[in-house]
Amino acid sequence: MKKIIKVIEQSTIALLMLSLGFLVVEPAVSSSASAISQFTETLGVTSEIAFAQSGSNITMTPNLPGITGGTANGATQVRVVTNNNTGYNMTIVASSSLGMIGNTYGGTIPAYVTSANGVPDFTFTTPANRARFGYTVEASTTADLTQMFKDNGTACNTGSADAANSCWIAATTTAVQIINRSSYTADNGATTTIKFRVVINSNPSPLIPEDTYVATTTLTATENP
Repeated sequence: MKKIIKVIEQSTIALLMLSLGFLVVEPAVSSSASAISQFTETLGVTSEIAFAQSGSNITMTPNLPGITGGTANGATQVRVVTNNNTGYNMTIVASSSLGMIGNTYGGTIPAYVTSANGVPDFTFTTPANRARFGYTVEASTTADLTQMFKDNGTACNTGSADAANSCWIAATTTAVQIINRSSYTADNGATTTIKFRVVINSNPSPLIPEDTYVATTTLTATENP
């Protein structure tokens, strides 16, 4: 009987030791803390404007006989690029309000005269026995044109169309705004075409001497505020 009790005691001690051993080797459960640092990066981008394509010199064609007369045309294109959010405007100004001036003999091909002061004529009109030199403007985006170069199909300074070869006026020494765009351009820019025309009617008065006639025109593109 004592022997049996002894075995039971030993077994009990062994179980207790196993239980304590389990408590020792079992990993402890722990929690960890973290810290966060968040920040932003800021960069200012300024606006710029440039002529991606400048106007080229124009040789109007064909050459015109000074007495029997005829019609000569020429054109140039400029392309403006800007990232300015409010867009840009463009003005045109001539070196002389007289029209085209002869290089050698001082004659002139008179500047165009419109029917209404400051309003382009839808059709280029030259009185009998007269000569005229004028220009018109067309844009890759019609909305960019100032109102004076928009038309309704029969008249200028009204409507929202941009009929080809319409709305003629003379360039003068007073700068005139021809483009006013309200947003930045596409990557390749916005294109403006300036077309020039000379009409010499037969037997012009005053006489137009044989010569090479020249006019100088300046376009200025400026960011809108």
